Amino acid sequence: MIGSLLELVNHECVSVTGKATVTQRGAVLLGNSVACDAYHENRPLRIVTHAHADHTGGLRWSLRDCEKVLMTEATRDLIEVLEEPIGSKIKNIETLAYESPLQYNNERITLFKAEHILGAAQVLVETAEGERVVWTGDFKLDGTPVLNCDTLVVESTYGSPSCKRSFDVDVRNLLVQMVEDRLKKGSVYIFGYHGKLQEVMQILHKADVTVPFVMPEKVFNISKVCERHGMQLGCLTQ
Repeated sequence: MIGSLLELVNHECVSVTGKATVTQRGAVLLGNSVACDAYHENRPLRIVTHAHADHTGGLRWSLRDCEKVLMTEATRDLIEVLEEPIGSKIKNIETLAYESPLQYNNERITLFKAEHILGAAQVLVETAEGERVVWTGDFKLDGTPVLNCDTLVVESTYGSPSCKRSFDVDVRNLLVQMVEDRLKKGSVYIFGYHGKLQEVMQILHKADVTVPFVMPEKVFNISKVCERHGMQLGCLTQ
């Protein structure tokens, strides 16, 4: 039963009373201890829901000032590739498995899967008063569990009605068909965010599109991380 809803639309900052707030820096504050996806100077715990740059902002400050910086193991491994300058400070990060709670003072923090990129997570904070407060992070409905909570903070970058698809066809099938058609005429170039590129590779590989993937070094290194965590991407070439 969702008691209240806090919606973050296109990264504009809003807040509600109670146990959830979004700061001007974009930090999603849950309970009394947690700041998600941006730096906050007064929160002892920082959570990174996934490795995209708009959710790792202020990470160096968090590593310096927070007692713990929490994320999934896969997110940590991706950040080691993407955020090379943090180097030796990576040891300050603590990883959490999905659905394995961490107790901090009188609050309990649990990460749940969010279907977005490898390692992406939703955050549930259970407060000392028994409230359940959730931040979804980036997600899509297929593959993302719906969590029982009292307050829900929703990432809705594409929440505008104008973003609604005008068709019912599975976009994965459309992608495969488009790539196969264009391969008949030569090489196909695909541009996208880290993590989403690897999702495309996996979709094409599972559809038996067997041509090699050629990519820059950083994309290759991220792809190898994704393979270590169980993704099947096919033939990779730098």
